[in-house]
Amino acid sequence: MAVICVLTAVLGISYMNMETLLSLLRLPWQEPIPDHSTIQEAFRRIPENYLNQILSRSAGLCIVEAGWMKGIVAADSTGVETDRYETVEVKMKKTRRRISIKYHVTAVLDYNIIMAAKITGQRTSDSPTLRQMLKNLPQMEGSVFNGDKAYDSDRNCELIYMKGMKPNIKQREKEGTNRGLRFRRRAAKEFDDAVYRYRGLVEGIFGAEEVENGLKTRCRLRKMQRRWGLALAIGHNLAVHNRLQCARQLNIELKPILPNVEA
Repeated sequence: MAVICVLTAVLGISYMNMETLLSLLRLPWQEPIPDHSTIQEAFRRIPENYLNQILSRSAGLCIVEAGWMKGIVAADSTGVETDRYETVEVKMKKTRRRISIKYHVTAVLDYNIIMAAKITGQRTSDSPTLRQMLKNLPQMEGSVFNGDKAYDSDRNCELIYMKGMKPNIKQREKEGTNRGLRFRRRAAKEFDDAVYRYRGLVEGIFGAEEVENGLKTRCRLRKMQRRWGLALAIGHNLAVHNRLQCARQLNIELKPILPNVEA
């Protein structure tokens, strides 16, 4: 059922359409085809921790397949459309607009492998969300973490150093509570603009989803949206793993962006 739920999210189809599609997929087990209500109930009951474990496992498989040791890691977020509306006031007139949520990812830029993913509300800041995603990351000794000004904080820099990475975060110029603090000051001295320019590669993850199915969700409840985001990230990693296997079978040599990067 977990596989079916992930496929439903990746393909961007309804539970009813997934029920119809299952008879054609020839999944490798002898089980009766579940109906759409059973699939929806399974998606609701899957623990988020379980999906996070699958995401970590899929990322690990990609890293092993690529032979990646260290390189550039980055975080970013983008908006995701829902099918719900809210009333807002624009130029003194009330109008309706779609409610959006935010899709956050932390990924290895060398192969766009998603290490952690999270769904939050549209108005949630990127900085505290990064601190939550860093908890799911393994030690990544010798790598560089790229982040824009939204992730600029002393606590983020501290956690990134604790993971064995060097924070390469664009810092805000204005005064604030973080200015002059120990880890942020250290990160400012080590900032490398040439490495920071690779940060935009993380947009390739969002762009791929936009092209394939459009970055939108059918889920309305926040707990279902969080599961949807994790399932989407798992599907992305499975596609990356498939491409890495194909490259190996075709004797195509893949190299990280900065093979000799040092933190």
